Amino acid sequence: MGLAGIVLALFGLCLALFHPVLGFGFVNFDDGLYVAQNPFTASGLTFSGLRWAFTRFHGGNWYPLTLLSHMWDVQIYGLNPAGHHLSNILLHAANVLILFAVLRRLSGDCWRAALAAAIFAVHPLQVETVAWVSQRKTLLSFFFCLNGVWAYSRWAQTRTKGFFAALLAVFAAALMSKATAVTLPVFLLILDFWPLRRPEPLSRLILEKTWLWLMSLAAGFAALAGAAGVSWQALPPAARLGHAALSYAAYFREFFWPAGLCVYYPYPASLDLSRALAAALAGLALGSGAWRSRERRPWLWAGWLWFLAALLPMIGLSQVGGQARADHYMYPALPGLAAALAFSLPLSRLALIPAAAMVIGCSAASSAQLRHWRDSVSLFERALSVDEGDFLAHNNLGFALLQGGKTRQARIHFERALELLPTYADARTNLGICLALEGDAARARREFEAVLRAEPRSPGARLNLEMLGKLEKLGKSQGLDRHRHPEAPSDADRGYASP
Repeated sequence: MGLAGIVLALFGLCLALFHPVLGFGFVNFDDGLYVAQNPFTASGLTFSGLRWAFTRFHGGNWYPLTLLSHMWDVQIYGLNPAGHHLSNILLHAANVLILFAVLRRLSGDCWRAALAAAIFAVHPLQVETVAWVSQRKTLLSFFFCLNGVWAYSRWAQTRTKGFFAALLAVFAAALMSKATAVTLPVFLLILDFWPLRRPEPLSRLILEKTWLWLMSLAAGFAALAGAAGVSWQALPPAARLGHAALSYAAYFREFFWPAGLCVYYPYPASLDLSRALAAALAGLALGSGAWRSRERRPWLWAGWLWFLAALLPMIGLSQVGGQARADHYMYPALPGLAAALAFSLPLSRLALIPAAAMVIGCSAASSAQLRHWRDSVSLFERALSVDEGDFLAHNNLGFALLQGGKTRQARIHFERALELLPTYADARTNLGICLALEGDAARARREFEAVLRAEPRSPGARLNLEMLGKLEKLGKSQGLDRHRHPEAPSDADRGYASP
């Protein structure tokens, strides 16, 4: 198979695997926040929308290019979810092809580069990023990062100023898509080691990237300023380090055995110190092995460093939200492990067997995982099958059931969410709506008032109380708008340190 055949095969692989999402809808987990219920985005490309995208933090983040991409989709497809899903598929396919082109050019090894790109294309950890419309920011940011890698490789080999200018431009675009692109300068240092094998001293390699470091620093401070992080008193440094070790271990395990994947992993109530120490020691052992083999197998050390660096902004050292980890965090980290695995295979006919087995196995697992994303009910039923104690999944499943008119089933999930997290204001507001729809106006009022006592500025509870008062005066309680309360906002992608 020639180069054109490999390119077509990789593109076809992406389309074949992910085309079912064209029949999926939006989910009630950030999709409304970014697209369906956002008045600026849902209006398409407008001057007021452009000004808003570039001048405001949204969901604790500043990513104007991501918001513009959503506006562009609305301009073309309206609010038809199929078009928004199609854009995600095409962006993922573009990332796969650019990754293949970069690895092939830098290593000179077409087949191993193709295998690494194929693993990146179909791995089950990628399903969340592609199937979730709200993860446009991850896809778009990494698209610009990969273009930055390409521009840097050309600059390193030719020293043409135009390539460095292109690198600065695409890096700025990556940061304006998602702030986790701050790790790009670290990626470039890793590439200096392998596959570029640049002979310059490390100090010089660091200094030549000064403008990139400054851009990363500025973007990092801006992201942290817009994010509502967990205080250091509530989560001490030792606990953060322990949870980071456990998260790295979970991501590494899921790369090789992607079982139990779901949309939300709640932060554990306590730290299992023995497991954290075991995870840290295992990571040190793996890193030590990769370091010792850096002369004979440099791709192992480079891949390991890429994996560590890509996850660093989201590993929880600066914790934002209530999630422990997320599948989409692995999107920029997965190429490191995929390349380390692919370049470790020998060039022989026998190596085709495990290579094909990996791609086929990943595709089958991804196809199964993809079915959980067809709607909000399926998505959060899956989350509860993985962890019944997931308070957010109970709330969002309840909200999806409520929108479908299944009030009694929805109430059960809201009540369970509050059993797990009594301070969960969204679940309490949604429970109040359920009770009002069932005719229990007195209890509904108590729930709304409880939210207002805890959060005096809650617009949802205040509005529902006003509506409930009007309905009580009319002697009825069945007219409350079940769609009035907005979807529960995501903790999984709010802020720099945690998309």
